[in-house]
Amino acid sequence: MIFYSLYGDTAALAAAVAEGAEQAGATVRLRKIAGLAAPDGRARTSERIRAAREHLASIPLARVDDLFWADGIALGSPARYGAMSAELRRFLDGSPHFSGDLAGKVACVFCSPSPIRGAQRAALHAMVAALLRQGVLVQAPARAEMDVASAAARHGGPPWTAACEAPARLDLAPARALGRRLALAERRIHG
Repeated sequence: MIFYSLYGDTAALAAAVAEGAEQAGATVRLRKIAGLAAPDGRARTSERIRAAREHLASIPLARVDDLFWADGIALGSPARYGAMSAELRRFLDGSPHFSGDLAGKVACVFCSPSPIRGAQRAALHAMVAALLRQGVLVQAPARAEMDVASAAARHGGPPWTAACEAPARLDLAPARALGRRLALAERRIHG
């Protein structure tokens, strides 16, 4: 599970995806992506950012080697104006494009909230496109596996990935289901 999280929402989703994968028998590495710049004034004064950094301090930084280690890859990002975070984009740009080394691996994507309508879907599409260029097989969760009362189901979250509508309604059930599906798909494909 490789993710970037500034406020902690994407980290919570990543932990839930990891939990679901572990429940299905997968061995999981949870890895964060470092920020691009030194903390700005907002980061120094925001209690939420400071708390997220402290909470995530023990999680190792992601390396490109983590993509090779994993049979199943989960990528998470906040939706940034309809794009994945610049931090995740930079990480993916450092991976071996078109070398075929990731071809045949199973992957999924997940996204934390955005106040901009449609931003989540666009960010998820960008992550899927980056994975498809690598020859990765993208796994979607089955809606039947998710709690029908979950916030994603009630609020029309994207049907092919885990996302949430707003921080106050962060729903981890779809993320756990996504992790289970990723682990089960990887096992079916790679044995």
